[in-house]
Amino acid sequence: MENLYNNLFTEEPYKSYKDHFNVYYVNVVSATEGYEYGNTALDGYFGDGTLVGGNDNAVFDYALKAISEEEIDEALLIVAMNSDNYAGTCYMYYPENGAGYGNGVSVSYFPRGGDATTFAQLLHHEACGHGFAKLADEYAYEDMGTAPSDYVSAIKSQQSNWGWWKNVDFTSDPAATRWSHFVSDTRYANEGLGAYEGGLTYWTGVWRPTENSIMRYNTGGFNAPSREAIYYRIHKLAYGDSWEYNYEDFVEWDARNRTTSSATRTMEYKPANYKPTHPPVIINKSWKDAK
Repeated sequence: MENLYNNLFTEEPYKSYKDHFNVYYVNVVSATEGYEYGNTALDGYFGDGTLVGGNDNAVFDYALKAISEEEIDEALLIVAMNSDNYAGTCYMYYPENGAGYGNGVSVSYFPRGGDATTFAQLLHHEACGHGFAKLADEYAYEDMGTAPSDYVSAIKSQQSNWGWWKNVDFTSDPAATRWSHFVSDTRYANEGLGAYEGGLTYWTGVWRPTENSIMRYNTGGFNAPSREAIYYRIHKLAYGDSWEYNYEDFVEWDARNRTTSSATRTMEYKPANYKPTHPPVIINKSWKDAK
């Protein structure tokens, strides 16, 4: 848990805004060690492929030992599993109040993954990316084909109403994407921004901002639209609805806190041993309605 806490704030914008977060440890003790015998406090399990999960309601009960019911809808809950397996899945609940800045509690499950680097990568993708910022997967499988129209409509609705999935779009025209302001800004010319087909696990019909990022191959840092989404949600939660986003303020902060080397990190390619984790599981109700 200490290692997890330290790695929560190694990528921007989390690194710059560490003091804007409240982080709580909740010690959960199971009757057995590991997962082969069952009888764990959170009913943790490893499913097919990289699917992993547990009893979300038990997680909520433990979380309520640290925070109030009123805070749950804005919270990211992380379950650090005592295993060297490689897996990861984020369970995302509908927001209670429909706020347009990424609300809706998330429960991110992932194990240690075998080494410190993998553990940090799982944390950044599952918790920092999906769980807090509500970012979409930027990887794709060829056999998934084209994103179905009803699925696209659901994603667009969540983008508009809740502020989820700010790092994917459904147009091949870079000038018409959700991140077109970055594409046309010469200050971001070195970030490789455009419209790259493939995302949300679908091979065609979905476009992502960069060739690579934490949301594709778990490496390369968060790309500019993802950094903007993280920055936006941090400020909305910290300062309330009265805070208004200003693009130039973000660019000024971003220029100070990214270096030439980090700005081009999104060009890093797929690691030799990379395996995508399971896509987020969307629970079609609020956490209270699920209990």
